[in-house]
Amino acid sequence: MVILDIKRGEKKNEFLYETTVKVNVGELLKDLCELHNLRLKVQRMSMACKELAKHGPLRPEETRGISDELSKVTELDVNAYGQPTRPDDAGFRTGVPPPPEVADVLTRTAEEAAAAVDAALVGQRRSLDKKVCQTQIDNMRGAVMIAYPAFHRLPVYDPVRQELEDREELDGASELQCVLDHTQTNLWWAGKELRTDQILEQYIGKNEKTKIVAKLASKSAGAPVREPRIDENTHKAMMAHYYKKQEEQKKLQEDEDDSYMDSEWANPKALKSALVGGGRPISWKGGGYR
Repeated sequence: MVILDIKRGEKKNEFLYETTVKVNVGELLKDLCELHNLRLKVQRMSMACKELAKHGPLRPEETRGISDELSKVTELDVNAYGQPTRPDDAGFRTGVPPPPEVADVLTRTAEEAAAAVDAALVGQRRSLDKKVCQTQIDNMRGAVMIAYPAFHRLPVYDPVRQELEDREELDGASELQCVLDHTQTNLWWAGKELRTDQILEQYIGKNEKTKIVAKLASKSAGAPVREPRIDENTHKAMMAHYYKKQEEQKKLQEDEDDSYMDSEWANPKALKSALVGGGRPISWKGGGYR
């Protein structure tokens, strides 16, 4: 299987994908965009589920951000959902989470889902596919149904319910909302745009045991930035080495102690003395060299 290291502009959007050299580039691009969007959906749901388990559902829009003190001088009831047991300092959530044992299940499921699609999987050489993402979405759906059966007491405007009902509002630019449309996206490799009417084999050859780094980029953005010639770990090692050498050079420049000049090994004539006369002092007398 060919392994594609798929990247976007940021490191956290990276994942591995397995395919074959016989796949059509257009079909591959569509699958990659769908997988990218599903992965973002899992991450959004994971964050929303953890907040739901911690501080309860989202408040109505007109009461979000209003403190209890401010609500006293208005007609808005910020505690209409119920008396807060874990108040949200930001004032965006009701502060009425599910029971602790149910909240623990919801939190644990959300954390497992986030780990299943994390960018750290690239370092572990574990690929990602749509089936894994859908499984995690189904797991979080089950946890939400335990806490709020049939969405009972879970408002229609809560992010978790919107995600499960596919009614989420995405701007396409914010964090975890930069979804891709395969008709407006290009796949790049080695500084070349892969044409959707060709086979992957025409670009990378027939060897199935191949790994390439490819990038997804919007058609309006042009060519993405090329990959650096050295990897991140090598770059860090080089920087550490040069920094160490620089510090050693500074210490040598600051050291003005020249007492070492009195040492025998520092004598510039030591070699000559050792070669002439076997290192013995030379004395001259009338009879010649002795």
